[in-house]
Amino acid sequence: MCRMIAYASEEPLDVAPYLASLADLSRCGNLLERWERRPGGNHPDGWGMAYRHGDETRIVRSGKPAGADPLLPDVRVRTDRFIGHVRYASNTATVNAGNAHPFLAPGLALAHNGTFKGKIGEEADGRNVSDTLVFLERLTDLWRERTLPRLSEVLTQMLCDRTLVGGYSAANLLILSGGSLFVLRNYRKDEDYYTLYLRAMPGQAVVASEPIDDSSDWRPLGNGELLELRPGVPQSVFLTATV
Repeated sequence: MCRMIAYASEEPLDVAPYLASLADLSRCGNLLERWERRPGGNHPDGWGMAYRHGDETRIVRSGKPAGADPLLPDVRVRTDRFIGHVRYASNTATVNAGNAHPFLAPGLALAHNGTFKGKIGEEADGRNVSDTLVFLERLTDLWRERTLPRLSEVLTQMLCDRTLVGGYSAANLLILSGGSLFVLRNYRKDEDYYTLYLRAMPGQAVVASEPIDDSSDWRPLGNGELLELRPGVPQSVFLTATV
C-alpha cells in the first residue's frame, strides 16, 4: 500500500519539489482507517525514485521514511521523466532499501500500489522478494513491443489471469520505459484509497495518488484507465476487460 508521483516534461526539471511532495505523502498521505498508524508517518516504510538520465534509467531507493530521511533532500537530479514512491508495507520485516519501489529490470522501471496474490505472490514468498518485482519480470518477458496498445493487451492478459495474480487488491502502476512513461489505475477494492489523479499542463503532465497542490485541474483516473504520460497531452485508453 503506497503513494506515488510521476511526471513527464518537455524539458528536464528539478526533482526536488516532487521529492518534497513525496515526503508530504509519506507523512500524511491518505490511509485507510483499519490500518495501523506507525511512527514516521502514514507511509513510512521506505521510498524510491526512478528517472531518465540520457539513455539510462536510474533508481535511488531507501528503507527510511521519506519524511525524515536525510538522503532525500540531498538528491540533486534534473530529468524529464520521473517516478516517486513511498510505502506502507504489509510486512514490516521487508522494510529495507532492497524492497523499496521502483524496481528495475532490463529496459523497465516499475512502481506499484497494491498486492498481488496467486502464482506471483507464491513465487515472491518462495524467493523472499517483492510480488511487484516478480510481476515486473513477467511483464518484461511479455511486453516486447513497447507501445501503449501492446501494453494494454499484456496487462489485460496478466490481470485477468486469476491463477497468476489471484485476488489482488489493486494494480496501480507507474512504468518507465526509456523515454515513455505509462500509468495504470486498476483496483478491485478500497476505491477511495487506490486513487490516481492527472494534471496536464503545457509542456508537462503529472500523476499522483493524491493532488499535490491546490489546482482545480486535477482529474481522477477511471478504473482500468491506462495512460501514456506525455507532456501536456497524455494519451489514454482503457483495459479491454474489467478485473
